[in-house]
Amino acid sequence: MDDKLSLQQFLPYRCNSLAQRISVSLSRIYVRQFGITVPEWRALVALAEYGELQSKQIAAHTSMDKVRVSRAVAIMTEKGLLNRRPCDRDSRAAFLTLTEAGLELYRRIVPEALDWEERLLAPLSEQEQATLFGLLDKLDTRLAELSSD
Repeated sequence: MDDKLSLQQFLPYRCNSLAQRISVSLSRIYVRQFGITVPEWRALVALAEYGELQSKQIAAHTSMDKVRVSRAVAIMTEKGLLNRRPCDRDSRAAFLTLTEAGLELYRRIVPEALDWEERLLAPLSEQEQATLFGLLDKLDTRLAELSSD
């Protein structure tokens, strides 16, 4: 059998490995400097970007499972970063927004995150960065097509 698989040449592995290493590296900033986890950061960004959301919407925007979102929301609520407004149609659901403390934390973290991203992308020219993001968009679109089959 000539069909061999090398993990280093297998796109799903490479993407997952890179994403995991990026997440670990970024989590050092979030945990050490700001005392939040990556799931909390993702929820924070989603709420800052989209405004009022339910947990299921945060899960959709961040590609996190519902359990991780639920844990992050519970911790963020305890820390005073989130407001919860009950949903009239579903007693199990709530609408979530950032408190002033949540918005302030977001404003403090964003420059650090963007600086880190800039340092990561530094070896790539602007054209290479544009190409990279264009290719990621194409793969994202194709994955959605394959997932709907």
